[in-house]
Amino acid sequence: MKKFLSLVLALTMAMSLVTISAGAKDFTDDSKITYKEAVDVVSSLDIVDGYTDGSFNPTNTLTRGAAAKIICN
Repeated sequence: MKKFLSLVLALTMAMSLVTISAGAKDFTDDSKITYKEAVDVVSSLDIVDGYTDGSFNPTNTLTRGAAAKIICN
């Protein structure tokens, strides 16, 4: 039983090092994004979509509608 729990713990720790970037969107302004890994995670979970032109625009002001979408998701 201890070996099984050790294996499960080791696998869990190893998987926590893997980033979620498979479903992340490629934004046209990747060079402006400071926290790229965080943006990849929320993008792959469909919490944020970016703008229709394919950009993320990290310096834009968050609108009330965008904040509501983030909170609901």
